Amino acid sequence: MATVNNYERDTEYKEHRNKVFKRDANEVYTYDGTSAELQKDTDRLSEFIKHHLSVQRPRLDMLNDYYEGLNFNLTRSKRRRENHMADNRVSHDYAAYITDFINGYFLGNPIQIETQDEKVAEELNSLTRINDLDSHNRSIGLDLSIFGRAYEYIIRNQDDEIRVYKSDARNTFVIYDTSIEENSLVAIRYWLVETNEQQEDIYNVDVITTDATYFYRANTTTNLKLIERKPTERHLFGRVTITEFRNNEKRRGDFERVVPLIDLYDNAQVDTANYMSDLNDAMLLVKGNVDLSDTNVVKLQKEANMLHLEPPEYESDDGKVTEGDVDAEYIYKEYDVNGSEAYKDRINSNIHLFTNTPDMSDEKFSGQQSGEAMKYKLFGLEQRTAIKEGLFKKGLRRRYKLIEDMLKINSELERSKTLRDLTFKFSRNLPKSLSENIQAVSQLSGIVSDETKLSLLTFIDDPKAELERMKKEEDEELERSDNREYSFDQQDETTEE
Repeated sequence: MATVNNYERDTEYKEHRNKVFKRDANEVYTYDGTSAELQKDTDRLSEFIKHHLSVQRPRLDMLNDYYEGLNFNLTRSKRRRENHMADNRVSHDYAAYITDFINGYFLGNPIQIETQDEKVAEELNSLTRINDLDSHNRSIGLDLSIFGRAYEYIIRNQDDEIRVYKSDARNTFVIYDTSIEENSLVAIRYWLVETNEQQEDIYNVDVITTDATYFYRANTTTNLKLIERKPTERHLFGRVTITEFRNNEKRRGDFERVVPLIDLYDNAQVDTANYMSDLNDAMLLVKGNVDLSDTNVVKLQKEANMLHLEPPEYESDDGKVTEGDVDAEYIYKEYDVNGSEAYKDRINSNIHLFTNTPDMSDEKFSGQQSGEAMKYKLFGLEQRTAIKEGLFKKGLRRRYKLIEDMLKINSELERSKTLRDLTFKFSRNLPKSLSENIQAVSQLSGIVSDETKLSLLTFIDDPKAELERMKKEEDEELERSDNREYSFDQQDETTEE
C-alpha cells in the first residue's frame, strides 16, 4: 500500500526520541556526604542543576506536552514532503485520557485518615481544611501520573500556619545520601527569571537543607555558578521540607511507555487525513489527442464540474474518416481501507492494554455489569494502583512526620501525641450499584459489628458519626413513645374518675 507522507520513515522523529529518552534522563541524584557538606559545595550543586536542565528537563517537558495534547508530530515546524500535498496535523489526547482516568480511579475519592486520638483528629481536620488537602492530594497524583514523580513543599508561614504546596516536578529535585535508607540531603527548586538581550538565561535557585533555605541566582554564561541573592532563612522542621512522591519504583509516568504507540496512531490518522485531502485534488489524466488550446473553454468546463472531450478525426488514404479514442480519469493513490483501519484498531487496543486502562468506546466494556465483573475488567489497573498506593503512603508518612515535629516545637501538639500511627484508607472511584452494596452488607448481620457494616456502605463517609445519629434517633423515638404512653395513662385515670 502506498503511503502519503511516509511518517514511519521520519528520521527527525527518531533523533528527537533518542535525545529525550537518554539513559540518565530519570536518574536519582545521590551525594556521598552530609547535608552541610553538600550545601557548602556550590560547584557540585551547580553540576546537579546543569544536568537536570540539560538531561532530565527535556523528558519532563515532553511528557507535559503530551498531556496537554501537544504531541511531537503536531508541534514540529518543519513541513513534510511535497509542498503541494496536504500537511494535516492530528493530535490524539491519549495521554490526558490515561492520566485523568488513572488519577481519578486512584484519588477521585478523598483519602480517609483514621486515628483513635480525638486531639490528633482535630489537628488533622484543621490541617485538611486550611490546605484543602483532598484537592492537593489529587494534584500530587496528577504529577505522579504524568512525570512519574511529584514534590510537596511544607512551610511555616508568617501567620504561624503550616502550609502544604506542590512544587513543579519539572524544576524540582531531591539529592539523597548513599545509605540504604536513602535520606534526603538537599532539595533544589529553580525557575527561569528572564532571558536578557545577550540571550543569557538567568535562574533563581532555592536550596533547601535540613535546617535552612538558601537563596541563589545562576546564569548560563557563568556555567550556573551560584551567587547569593538574599539572606538565608532558617527553619525548625529538622528535615528537608520537600518530599518526593513516586509513581512506581522506576519513576515512570502512566503513559510514558506508550508514547511511541500514541505517535504511531497520530501518524496513521494523519496519513488517512492527508490521503482524503489529496484525493480532492487528484490529478486529471486525459488520454487522446485533445485540443485544449482554448483555456477559457477548459476553465468553464471545470467550473461546471464536467468535461466534454471531442475525439480527434483521422482520414485514411481512401478518404475514410475515423474517430480516435479519448478517455479521462483521475489519478490517486490506492487506499487499503480495511488494512488501514485494522492497523489503527490494533494500535488503539495496545495503548489501552499496556496502560491497563479501559477503552470506553469498546462495546464489551460498556453496558450493565455487576461490580465484581467490573473489578475483573480493571484487574490490571488495580495492580498498578496498588503499587501507587504503597508509595503514596510512604510520602504521606513523611508529610505527617514533618508536621508533627513542627506542631510539637510550637506546643500545638502534646509530646505524648503522635501522627506516626495514622491509618490511611484509599477507596477506588468507581460507579457502584447501591442495591448490590446494601444487599451484601445486610448479609453480614450477626457476623461483624454495626460500625464495620456501616464502613462498607459506599455512601457513608463516617461510620462513627452515623452510629451516633442512629443512637440519637433511637433515644428520640423512645422518648416520644414514653410520652405517648404517659398521655394514655393520664386519659385512663380521668375516665375512671
